Amino acid sequence: MHNRRIRSVILGMGPILLAAMPALADTAAGLQAFRDGNYKQAYQEWKASAEKGEAVAQFNLGVLFAKGLGVHRDILEAVYWYRLSADQNNAQAQYALGQVYQRGWGAPKDDEDALRWFAMAAAAGETQGLGWLPISGASIPQDFEQAAYWYRKAAEQGHAEAQFDLARLYARGLGVPNDEAQAAKWFRASASQGYGPAQGRLGVRYSRGRGLPQDDKQAYFWMALASKNGDTSVDRLKDALAAKLGAGEVAKLDESVRDWQAQRMSAKK
Repeated sequence: MHNRRIRSVILGMGPILLAAMPALADTAAGLQAFRDGNYKQAYQEWKASAEKGEAVAQFNLGVLFAKGLGVHRDILEAVYWYRLSADQNNAQAQYALGQVYQRGWGAPKDDEDALRWFAMAAAAGETQGLGWLPISGASIPQDFEQAAYWYRKAAEQGHAEAQFDLARLYARGLGVPNDEAQAAKWFRASASQGYGPAQGRLGVRYSRGRGLPQDDKQAYFWMALASKNGDTSVDRLKDALAAKLGAGEVAKLDESVRDWQAQRMSAKK
C-alpha cells in the first residue's frame, strides 16, 4: 500500500478524488492535542479523520510528516496527504504542494509554524499562509510546472500567498510562459487582500509600467501600503516617488492609504 502511494506521488498520478465532508470531532481534538504539545495524540486524532476523507485532517497530517512532529519526517508521505486534501480543494494543501514542488523540499521542524498552518486550515476565509525556510536533504524534485499548477488551484480560491507566488512564476517564466500581464494580475489579486510583499511588487510594476500602465500615484499608493504591512524593501523607491509627486499629492495618497486600510479592517469584522 505504501509503495503504491509513493509511486503515485512520483508519477504525479494523484490518488482517487474523495468526497468533501464536514469537519469531524477528531480534527478539532487533534488541534487541541497539538496545542498541548501531544503530537502523537494529534497524529492519531487526525489520522482517524483523514482516513474518513476529511480534507483539513489530511492537510494537518501532511504538515506533521513534513515537519517530523509526532512522526518520522517523511516528505513523500507529507505530499501523499497534501494531495488527498488538495484534490478536495483545500487551498492550504494546494499551496503547500506548490511550495514543495517550487523549492524541492518540505519544511523544517517548527512547532509554532505548524500551529499557524493548522489554525489557518481550520479558519474559514483565511487566505494567507506562512512561508517556509529552505532545508537540505530534499526528497521531492524541483518542478516549476507542478508548482504553478498547485499555486493556480489555491490562487483561484483566493489564497493570497499562492497568488503572489504564481505571479512570481509568470514574471520569471518558470513553469509557465513569461507573461507580465498575468504577473500583474496575480500580484494585484494578492495585494488587494493586504499581502505586503505583493503590494510592494505591484507598486514597482506601476512605477516601471511592467504589465500595466505606468502610474506614479498608483505606484506610491501600493508601496505605501506595502511599507505599512511590513515590506520595507520598496521604501527607497517610495521616498523617491514622494519627492517627485510633491507634498500635497503625497498627503492625499497617504489619506487614501489610511482609508483603504480602515475599510479592510472594517470588512474583516
